This record gives sequence, C-alpha cells and structure tokens, in this order.
Amino acid sequence: MRTSAVTAGTAVFLCLALPAAMPAADAAPLAVTAQAGTLGAGGSVWLGLPFHADVRFGGNYLPFSHALDSGGVHYDGSVRLQSFTLLADWHPFHGYFRLTGGLAYNDNRFTLTATPSGGTYTINGTSYTSSQVGALTGTATFNRADPYFGIGLGNPFRGGHWTFGLDLGVLYQGTPKVSLNATGAAADPRLAADVQAAADQVRSDVRKYKWYPVVMFSFGYRF
Repeated sequence: MRTSAVTAGTAVFLCLALPAAMPAADAAPLAVTAQAGTLGAGGSVWLGLPFHADVRFGGNYLPFSHALDSGGVHYDGSVRLQSFTLLADWHPFHGYFRLTGGLAYNDNRFTLTATPSGGTYTINGTSYTSSQVGALTGTATFNRADPYFGIGLGNPFRGGHWTFGLDLGVLYQGTPKVSLNATGAAADPRLAADVQAAADQVRSDVRKYKWYPVVMFSFGYRF
C-alpha cells in the first residue's frame, strides 16, 4: 500500500512539475503592435503558430468630418471609423512577406446633417422651405461582419524584438444601409417620398465604399 502511495505521489508530482520545467522557448511567441492607416489608429496582439503562420486580434478607431453633396442636397457629415479584426497570416517563403485573411467587426458609421441653401432644400428635384422640411438627418452604415483579404510585409517572430509592418488589402463592407429622416415628412407624403428618393441617391453615392481599401502601417515589440 505504501509503495502504491509513493508511486502515485511521484506521478502526480511529475505531472505538475514537467510543464513548469519546459524551456521558455517552447512557449507560444507573443507580440504587440501599434498601427495606423485607412482603418484608423489602434493596435494588435499577435500569437505565433507553427508552419510559419500567426494570428492577430486588433482594434481601430478614428473620427473625422467629411461633407457630402448628393442629389442637390449638401450634407455636413461626421465619420466614425471603428472596427475589430481577427486575422491570420501565412508566410509562404518563411520570411517577411505574408498572405492575410480574416474577419472584421465593422462599426463604421457616417452621420449626415443637411443644410439648406438660401433657406430652401431641393430634394429629388422639388424645392421645399426649411420650415417645411425641418431637420433633415441620416446615417450610413455597413455590414457588421466583413471578410478581409490582403498581403503584407513584416514578421514579428523573425529578427529582433522590434518589428515593423505594412498591410495592403481590401475589406468587403457590402452595400451601405442609408436612412434619411425629415421632421416635416410625417405631415407631407410627397416630402416623405422625396426624402426616400434622396436616401436612395446617397446610397448610390457611397456605394463606392462597398470594397474598402486598406493600407496600414505598424510597429511593435515581440516578447
């Protein structure tokens, strides 16, 4: 009985001690980077994988102003770029060149506020006074889950601890979802129809962002 107890105790000790005694080099490589580009500014956490691959989780954010003229209406706009990405890289030549694919949670948003010209709006070819329209506001958003494809340069798990990188790719955001609302439209069916036509025009104008180009620069540190 005593021998069995000693044997069992030894086995438990080895199970607990062996993982702690493994060389530190066997631990998965980890790196962090700061980044900036057409997705905004943010950072990523990288995890090295076998077969010259890695995965990274990142976040980006940038607000700025951007005016839009659409269908005869001038809109003062505010853009919020906000996304979270889960990307996988493969280095086919075992060096710094990489192929990248993954998904992005897309929370990009374009907020619109129309301003009258000379106290009037021309909406879908029809003139309305500012008192008839009231406040004319809207939003443009995109698909939440977007695929990403790209190439890049840089490998945080080669060379020294400091790393630099460049990503070139495209994010498929899909057809934009646009909504416009005028406070005076509830009492005027014709105005409501023209506002809907104006929303369709805005959707057509921002459709060019369906495929969103990505250029991102990064630098960071490997632990």
